[in-house]
Amino acid sequence: MTRKKTSQTEKTADRLLTEVELELMRIIWAKSDVTVRDVVDALPENRELAYTSVATIMKILEKKKVLSSKKAEHAHTYYPLISREEYESTSLRHLTQNVFQGDPSSMVMKLLNESSLSNDDLQAIKKFLDERMDS
Repeated sequence: MTRKKTSQTEKTADRLLTEVELELMRIIWAKSDVTVRDVVDALPENRELAYTSVATIMKILEKKKVLSSKKAEHAHTYYPLISREEYESTSLRHLTQNVFQGDPSSMVMKLLNESSLSNDDLQAIKKFLDERMDS
């Protein structure tokens, strides 16, 4: 079966996920093809989320066109329609537009000022910026 990745420009990919949807998507992105049981089994032991709740959330993600499914022998297998990287970009665009009034430099400066970045982190950021400025 050929999988079609959802384009970043499609409206369905521009929807932000709830906390619990994102929690499940992290598992799905890490594992790729999963059943509801796979996701339930991958949840942390202290995370009490019923099988039926996970199934419902995955159906919602399918309606949002973030997931798709195919019928396997005894269960549906779900797979992501958008990559983690696509969702990260969508989230950053949303944050930039809605929280920082479209000013990405303001967002980056706030992150740098508010974060507990190590010297190694700062060096990596500096190197990235230096390379970006040279290109």
